Amino acid sequence: MTRKYDMNWPVAIFLTICPFIGIIGTCVYVYFYGISFIEPLLLILFWFISGMGITMGYHRLFSHKSFKTNTIIEWILMICGSLALQNTILKWCSDHRKHHNFPEMEKDPYSIKKGFWHAHIGWILEKTPEDNNRIVGVKDLEKKSVVIFQNKYYFHIAVLFGFLIPLLIGFYYERPLGALLWGVFLRITLVHHATFFVNSLCHFVGTRTYDVYSTARDSWIVSLFTFGEGYHNYHHKFPTDFRNGVRWFAFDPSKWLISILSLFKLTKDLKRTNEYFILKSKCDSIYNVVKSSLDDTSSSSKKKFKKSFDLINKSFTKWKDIDPTFRKKYSKQEQKNVKRYKKEINILFNDLKRFKSSILTEHKIQSKTI
Repeated sequence: MTRKYDMNWPVAIFLTICPFIGIIGTCVYVYFYGISFIEPLLLILFWFISGMGITMGYHRLFSHKSFKTNTIIEWILMICGSLALQNTILKWCSDHRKHHNFPEMEKDPYSIKKGFWHAHIGWILEKTPEDNNRIVGVKDLEKKSVVIFQNKYYFHIAVLFGFLIPLLIGFYYERPLGALLWGVFLRITLVHHATFFVNSLCHFVGTRTYDVYSTARDSWIVSLFTFGEGYHNYHHKFPTDFRNGVRWFAFDPSKWLISILSLFKLTKDLKRTNEYFILKSKCDSIYNVVKSSLDDTSSSSKKKFKKSFDLINKSFTKWKDIDPTFRKKYSKQEQKNVKRYKKEINILFNDLKRFKSSILTEHKIQSKTI
């Protein structure tokens, strides 16, 4: 059934005109005037600045408090985030915390259960009922000077840093219109829809390595355009972790920048999920995927799978016995033991993945013959 929207017309008009000018306008301009190196450079530079303002600032710092920083960095991230034109810190964080606290429920502003279009952009275009639109759950942010200032001068900040600076650079290179098209309209369009894809595509396509019951999924492709935000299944499982791409090679510039700044004491108290819980969630997810198929599986495959899973759980138990709170510092012997348990778990985890594949294949073949 098609949803009917009571449109928020000012927002709808802006989100229609901006992509039209950004895409069509830029193409027409390039056709008649070509491309100067400064124009794509402005696009990339301001995309990075505004995108990092959202991912590192709005999301990981203000929404989830996954790290701490000083007032100067907070102000820089506030300004950078304002350039993305995705509303104020208070409104953005309020909506995002609702999304985590009430996933796929009526209070979830961009629930994927209301459809791909709704989760992507429809929820912004829709005139939301006052009860659902109210800013709540952000008392911790309301007293911050940086948030108070942004609330008062949000559009002034966005226009000054997001419109006038690219335009002035364009005047310097004698191509102000090109700078405006590439560095403002096209850039805002790309930043908007890259972020929107986290809410839509990352709840629709991708892997669920850490939580098979969540609609959130990991997409490395989306991460390329959102500075690491595409690892969404991991994020929904462990929302306070300052990393979204937990593997060292995962494309997550926000994680890398936060880590680099910590070396200079500019960020601190970086929240990391203990590796125990990460590995445990991956193993439990495999079990949850195949458990409904076990009854229809041959006894040999079932025994092999259950044996591997039981052995993994024994290793997890031994690991947890060393440190039930996961807070103490390990002795050298305990470090060796934990290292051994990790190795055992990783070997058995590969067995689990192999058994999962054969079990699901066997179940699929049997289902077709019934």
